Amino acid sequence: MNTELQKRKSNINGTGIFTTQSIQGGAEFYAIPLDIIFNEPKPKCARIAEKKYVSDNKVLNWVNHSCAPNAKLDIMRSIPVLTALRNIAPDEEISVNYNETEVQGIKVKCTCKSENCKQYFIRL
Repeated sequence: MNTELQKRKSNINGTGIFTTQSIQGGAEFYAIPLDIIFNEPKPKCARIAEKKYVSDNKVLNWVNHSCAPNAKLDIMRSIPVLTALRNIAPDEEISVNYNETEVQGIKVKCTCKSENCKQYFIRL
């Protein structure tokens, strides 16, 4: 899990996270640091378990939503990880489907531009 990830301007929304090298489908490429944990939802946090939310300003807080993501936040592990759903090319933005982990929050208009966009996602 030594993939280099960088913050850059996103075509999806504001700032995003991009890989500088290829990532193979199925590869776990980023372990989520568990330094900042909350017991209730907070802005810029991701749900990782029942009443457990993590903030990671280095990478996770900047991963944008897509209805056709190239990665997922795997919260079924002792340390959550970002896992590639398919091969990801160098300079491609990393995206996840927020609706797979968030169970409460507000519906926000989706800007992912994917072919099968659901038109919204859930955000804390």
